[in-house]
Amino acid sequence: MTTGIKFSIIIPAYNAEKTIERAIDSALAQTYGNYEIIVVDDASSDNTEQIIKSKYAKKIQYIRKVGNVGSSAARNTAMDAATGDYFAFLDADDVWHQEKLMLIKTILEAKPDITLFYHPFTMEHILGKRLPEDIVVYKLPFIKLLPANMIATSCAILKNDTAFRFEPTMRYTEDYDLWLRVGYKHKIFFINIPLTQIFRMYTTSGGISENRWKMRKGEMRAYRRLVKLNPFFLPLLPALLLSSLGKHVFKVIGNKKG
Repeated sequence: MTTGIKFSIIIPAYNAEKTIERAIDSALAQTYGNYEIIVVDDASSDNTEQIIKSKYAKKIQYIRKVGNVGSSAARNTAMDAATGDYFAFLDADDVWHQEKLMLIKTILEAKPDITLFYHPFTMEHILGKRLPEDIVVYKLPFIKLLPANMIATSCAILKNDTAFRFEPTMRYTEDYDLWLRVGYKHKIFFINIPLTQIFRMYTTSGGISENRWKMRKGEMRAYRRLVKLNPFFLPLLPALLLSSLGKHVFKVIGNKKG
């Protein structure tokens, strides 16, 4: 019988027939075995459902949405069904290193007060790569999270708490909004070891981030929502909004020059 910290692996999927097997297989390949996998199919119109049911029916919990609700609501559905101690997020087009959960389990056992934890990602082949023996855990001050989102969703581990949910009305930068809300009240920790391989940068064509202006507006909305947490953020809001807008203009000009 497997004991110890239990992870709930949350995988939202929408028309993911080309990548969903790769993602689920990397979760099933984890050397640490106390986990559950919850896949929420956000009303896919391709063969995502058929692939999952034919290959993984007895290995995962599969939930299919009747209509497309977006990744925020899809993840929330899985989080509501989760029974683990921590949520471990994995997007349908990413994969994990096979030692990821084992390493993070060790860290969480040593520091049970961790609420939000993350690590970097890489675009290089990660499966089978040897991890360093010396692991240093760092604390991320909340102020360093304000300039930009440095936590990729597939790299985040979050304590299972009903207070932690994605904002369902946000379809862009919804993860950043959640990290800001959690990080404001709780400590954030990280390691500088890539444990997730992504196959497409978040700002390239084909993913939700291809619409950069909508992403930027999502970031600005996340900043405005900080005022609800504490009116203290109101004086900072103009600077944060201008910074966000400036980043967008800078990238647009850079793309035109390129």
